[in-house]
Amino acid sequence: MTAYRKLFSVHVQHDYYEDNLCNNLVFVPAAETLKTMRNQRWLFRAFATGFNLISEVGADFKNKIELLDTNLHFGISLNDAARFFAVTQLNETAPVKEFLSNKKIYFSNNALNTALEYQIIDGIAGDLMALSFTLPAVNTEVTLRVNSASENNLIIDYDSAGLPINGPYKIKLNGSKVFEKLLNLSKLADGLYTISIKNAADTGNDLLTYKIFKSNSLSTQSLFGVLDIKLPASTAVVTETPFLISFLRKSTIWKYYVINQSGIDLDDFDLLVKDKSLDGTPNGNPVYAKYTFAGNPVPPNDPDPINKIAAAEILLFKSNVKIPFFQQVKLGLQLSKKDGGTEVVLTKNLPNPMPEKQVGEESKVYVYV
Repeated sequence: MTAYRKLFSVHVQHDYYEDNLCNNLVFVPAAETLKTMRNQRWLFRAFATGFNLISEVGADFKNKIELLDTNLHFGISLNDAARFFAVTQLNETAPVKEFLSNKKIYFSNNALNTALEYQIIDGIAGDLMALSFTLPAVNTEVTLRVNSASENNLIIDYDSAGLPINGPYKIKLNGSKVFEKLLNLSKLADGLYTISIKNAADTGNDLLTYKIFKSNSLSTQSLFGVLDIKLPASTAVVTETPFLISFLRKSTIWKYYVINQSGIDLDDFDLLVKDKSLDGTPNGNPVYAKYTFAGNPVPPNDPDPINKIAAAEILLFKSNVKIPFFQQVKLGLQLSKKDGGTEVVLTKNLPNPMPEKQVGEESKVYVYV
């Protein structure tokens, strides 16, 4: 009787969601990985928040086909990409690197560490990669080499007869003041590579550094990133290794533009935004704290379009610190009107910002009174 055991699983978590489970990521095996899975008689089973890789085993619960050192690559696409990007903190902190629309996320494991760490890379390349870049005018020639984690100065150029041309490679500035080089990566195994650009003398620090993942099959797809799983050779009983991908929610400054549409005389009345929630206590929502909102007239240099179209007096209430995005709405942000010692509540629960409409580090809500 055929028997199977989980070789490993990948689960995705995100602290934006109440249940901490994230179903935004879709994993697609690369062509070479599909070939490996067929040869090993493995089963790939996707589920909402990740996937399982299942191995056929013998009566001794060991792999039916011996496991050698193996690299597996999966492209990652996104469901509901707009919301995912809006609520997710993707920037690297050490070293500091910003995730931009032209970048990719690269996940990999260190041995069989269960936490899959990520870094921001510059792209996914096929067998041929056209590289072009500019540098300050002092540079008219540069030195290029391609390195892997285990080997430096890899061959990425060939002559007309198909014979290898050894690096490092010299590139001269062209007539358009651009450095250009066609990199032939066809003889390199799929994986992560670093492109190093130094000065003509090939000394000092890199002038530019690019990190790219080479995969001909994945390069043709519109992907958010790549998952690179390294499995060491093993003759042991198959036991599941549960890999985990974790994302963190964004935090932003919340700004409430309160538009005085009813003509309240703000010289006689004060408008206030107060946090009346129990958040941050054992009986409140532990994700949120209690926040202070300072209210002031909109400064003259505030660029928000509402200042031009409202045709009414506006007060701006701004949180004193960043507030995290969370799937559960924050209640208890109260808008009130105060006349002397009398305070009248206008709104018990101000709406939360929509993450998709955030601008940079700020999230805005427009309230009409």
